Amino acid sequence: MKETVMLSEIKAQPELIKRCMNTNRELIKEIGQKIKEFKPNNILIAARGTSLHSGMLARYLFELYYHIPVSIAAPSVFTVYDGEVDLSKTLVIAISQSGKGKDICKVVEKANKCNAFTLGITNTKGSIIANECKYNLWNDVDEAVSYAATKTYTSSLYLLISLIYELTGNDDLKLEDEKVINALNEGLSHYEEIKQLVPVLKDAENTLVMARGKDLSLAMELALKLKETSHYPVHAYPCSEFYHGPIVMVSEKTPTILFGIDKVTNDNIIKMIKDLKYLNAKTIAFTNNEEIKNEADYALYYDVEDKYAIFTSAIMLQLFTNELSVLRGNNPDFHKVLEHIETI
Repeated sequence: MKETVMLSEIKAQPELIKRCMNTNRELIKEIGQKIKEFKPNNILIAARGTSLHSGMLARYLFELYYHIPVSIAAPSVFTVYDGEVDLSKTLVIAISQSGKGKDICKVVEKANKCNAFTLGITNTKGSIIANECKYNLWNDVDEAVSYAATKTYTSSLYLLISLIYELTGNDDLKLEDEKVINALNEGLSHYEEIKQLVPVLKDAENTLVMARGKDLSLAMELALKLKETSHYPVHAYPCSEFYHGPIVMVSEKTPTILFGIDKVTNDNIIKMIKDLKYLNAKTIAFTNNEEIKNEADYALYYDVEDKYAIFTSAIMLQLFTNELSVLRGNNPDFHKVLEHIETI
């Protein structure tokens, strides 16, 4: 069978991330210094889809390590309602693979009128978002051909974590280039194992995906990828929220995927797996924790340090998505509806 474009773009990520690193190494230092001089009181992240999911991780990291509040922008405030929001002491981060989102651009436009610090993270120089932002970081990972974003997700994660490290100097966030590349390659090394596992979901009619805290970015991203490539209902939840009502959906007909790569929240994942098994749901875990591996019905296990496991997990969820889409008879590279969507 011919390899999908999505799969080829997944496999290219270790090499492409090296370029992203080299392109942005000095830029991150320069922009970090400018942000320190600006001294923001708060941060606003404007993004959609996969870009938003990288921003979700950044929200946790900014608040945990930079200690100022972070919000996710509601673009309709600026586009539909033409609202005026005081963003004068705000760091506004616009994340967009294509740089073409008119709604995200409108957020930046309004922010610039308030003299906010506007930073774009995009794969496309010369795009409307890149041109509107005062400063930019570049994914620089070649044009994305497959509709399903892959390489811009991992590169955006790298750029955001590196920027927050530059602002805070906290060693929990310090990424060594070689270890990032090794983590990505570790994810690719599980390809055959993933192909053996995906038939568990071949005929699923609904799937749940769960995580907690910093891992929630991965759960949201996997749910989106499954919906847009396998075309069936997939619902993502933080574990803490799932107990407040949605747990009544669980049965033997709701296979559930969980992410457990954060030692702070892994106990929550273990408890959730036990509760799901009690309710007869099959569980699949992406994890670097042996107890989670042993507790789940199925597990993709990788012995990778927590702060690098985000990259391993990202590659593996992408491989999982691609293989399930093909197995279910879909094309993960294209959908005629998605090709004509424009956010405004």
